[in-house]
Amino acid sequence: MAAGQRRGRPARALGVSPSLRALAPGGGAAPRPPDDRPVLRLAVSKGALAIELGEPFALGPLRVTELVVRLAGIRFPVDLSGGVARFRHRRGQLARLAVEAQGTELAGWAAPRLRGFLGDGTPQLIIAPIEEGALVALRSGETALAFDVAVAPGERALRLLPERARGVGLGAPPHALALQALSMMAGAHGRIVEGAIVLDAAVERIVRLLLPAAGARAPDVAGVQWTAVVAEAGRFRAEGALDAAPPALGDRALRALETAELAGVADELALAGGLDDARRAYLAALERAPRHPEISSRLAWIDLVIGERAEGALSTVVDAMPAVDAGLLGGALLEAVGDRDGAFSALARAAHAEPYGPLAALAWLRAARLADALDVRLDALNLGVARAPGIEALRWARLAARLDVADVRGALADAEHLEASARGAEARHAVSRGAAEAFLARGHAADARVLFERALRYAPESPDVVAGLGRSLRAAGEGRRALDLLARARALAARSGAPASALDLELGRGLAEIAGDLPAAVARVRAIPPGAPEALEARLLEGRWCAELGDLGGASVALGRLRDAVELALQGRAAGDAGSARAGSLLDGGPAAVAAMLAEAAEIEERSRGDLLAAQRHLGLALRLRPRDPAITAAFRRVSGELAPPIASPPAAPSSPARRPRATEQRIEVHVAVPRRRTLPPEPVVIAPAPPPSPPIVPAPVARTPAVAAPIAPGDSGLLDEMPTLDGSDTATDMAPVPNSVTLAEGQVPLARAFGVDDELLAERLADRVRADPTDQGVAMALADVLERLGRDLDLLALLSARLEEGDEAARLEVAPRRRDVLARLARRARAEGRDSEAELYEMLLHSELT
Repeated sequence: MAAGQRRGRPARALGVSPSLRALAPGGGAAPRPPDDRPVLRLAVSKGALAIELGEPFALGPLRVTELVVRLAGIRFPVDLSGGVARFRHRRGQLARLAVEAQGTELAGWAAPRLRGFLGDGTPQLIIAPIEEGALVALRSGETALAFDVAVAPGERALRLLPERARGVGLGAPPHALALQALSMMAGAHGRIVEGAIVLDAAVERIVRLLLPAAGARAPDVAGVQWTAVVAEAGRFRAEGALDAAPPALGDRALRALETAELAGVADELALAGGLDDARRAYLAALERAPRHPEISSRLAWIDLVIGERAEGALSTVVDAMPAVDAGLLGGALLEAVGDRDGAFSALARAAHAEPYGPLAALAWLRAARLADALDVRLDALNLGVARAPGIEALRWARLAARLDVADVRGALADAEHLEASARGAEARHAVSRGAAEAFLARGHAADARVLFERALRYAPESPDVVAGLGRSLRAAGEGRRALDLLARARALAARSGAPASALDLELGRGLAEIAGDLPAAVARVRAIPPGAPEALEARLLEGRWCAELGDLGGASVALGRLRDAVELALQGRAAGDAGSARAGSLLDGGPAAVAAMLAEAAEIEERSRGDLLAAQRHLGLALRLRPRDPAITAAFRRVSGELAPPIASPPAAPSSPARRPRATEQRIEVHVAVPRRRTLPPEPVVIAPAPPPSPPIVPAPVARTPAVAAPIAPGDSGLLDEMPTLDGSDTATDMAPVPNSVTLAEGQVPLARAFGVDDELLAERLADRVRADPTDQGVAMALADVLERLGRDLDLLALLSARLEEGDEAARLEVAPRRRDVLARLARRARAEGRDSEAELYEMLLHSELT
């Protein structure tokens, strides 16, 4: 007996269970397929005969729910046995019409018409009813556009007026894109009139499509006008009637009509692409309606799209509303002018108020990129994912942010969601590989290994994934297995013909760091061609490993190729031509990374070969990439100082409330050892400031003169020839010793040469004085005069740079012009001698001071 069978009852035969649909009323009969022709019926009311629509009929995305055509000129009694067919040849008068449309059906019908509007493919389109109109929103990737449409019915036309257009990632003003989108959706049924899409003769189009399809004659529609357009939950409804009162427009429609009258011409110009002409028209509209928020926003969007006009656009917005209340526009403008905190606040407000979820999510994504604090960034990304969970960019950004805060479990959840959302083996492979790279970059080698192995499930012959798995194993300490995988990845790349430069670089690192085989590692990185993105790092590693092997010549050649490649890339980026652009792509890794490579190259040249000139060239090129890097600047100064010994390296000047006299107000006493000269007097000579001009002094014919009675004017060599000298009977032993103390005042340093003091010797003694007292501005400036006369511009630049950094404000004002003159002379000299890179360095320093 079968289990569960009751005694005394026969067992029921096994068979197919009855369908729930079959148990429903009607016996489960299939629904009648909709007729492709409208169903009409006759109706008699108050002694008048009319043809009515028997049941709703679909016309594209629209559904005609009510239609009444009155038949005039029929006398009663009348035979109605023939039905509608008896009266279909008569032309009646349209008395009433009602049309409905679901928002989802409208969006499904209109989306294919917008293919390629925001990018490749058909965008996601939403049309939702709002008060007195509709919300239209589109998204494609990280680009989104949303705008409101105010519907203003006329006599027999419907006017669609876009307003409050906003978006993210757009290449044109949002309002112009909104007009274009409406025009594309309306097609031949609408035309643009003063910034509005007008659906002309909508009533005639509907009845001429519906009644002839039913075999009846199209009625007369004169006197029929729209009475109401209602936006309800999920659907739109428009009604028209014969001899009805004009429709009562709401506040939104009235405001939109007034704005269209003011800015309609500018809207059409912006739609046609004439942004400058549209801007002038918007300005004229603002003169008529000052501080109009909608017109101000459209004008500011144009300036933002054109670029480099953020300040003016922000001023336009601020005149009409606070910048943080200007939504996405305010956030973009505040970000453009550098106010990151204000931009974050504006984007957060816009995201909270935005009804379109994907656009709000993209606003949160932009806000997260502006946040410096990790917790604030993660909160913004969480809010964005909550509004639009399907946006991949948000998921990737949150995955990275969770890894930054060591939330490995949350990051794995995002990776699993991305993989589940991907369609196809190729897309899932890309997700697993990207997630594995993110985990490995942040040191999570074990999780990265699992993700790389999952990626191999979809593409087992992928050299990049095999190499990634090898890198994750190397990070986990399994070096030998990692080397095997890297070698296999290199073989797979060679078999498939894929670029193998990155794999050669990884394999070279593995050979050097794991196997300790530096010659094989050098061979690997040396095989990387110059045009590869990894070429710069390959040249640096080649130079480093050659230096470790003792091949100093090979190291110098490799590092020289590194420097030449960077110079070529800089020239290519400045030139902007196609061939140079490929060279300039070597710098895509960032100037900081390339500058760090050059700094290490300079260290290798200095440490291994003692080539200070090559080190200086490397550091000078690094300064062109990072002119304000303190470490590179200090290294460049140190190497330059060793090439030409520095004059002074003063410490920080002690703060003192007392005012230090300027160099032109001091008297400087310099002790010098000078040779004996017969023209020098035996007594100490005091060189004082030149007095007002006086009659020339005629020297007396005396044998000895105890002192110079008259002061000697600066630069007056003629007086020195007339100075009294010793007679010929005197011997050198009778001469008094030459003084070793000379007091110099402003402009009198050159006179020291008249008493046998050489400029080189004077520079050395003044340098000793500066080293003894680095705070003495007067001695430093006297030394600067001597160095300038000697033509030692590098020493002079080092002295003036030290005074500029360590001196007070008065000293900097005195030193800065002289330092600019020295930089200009050095640049001209280097340019004339063909040292262009060195000249560019001096010119860059000069430009930084002038700006």
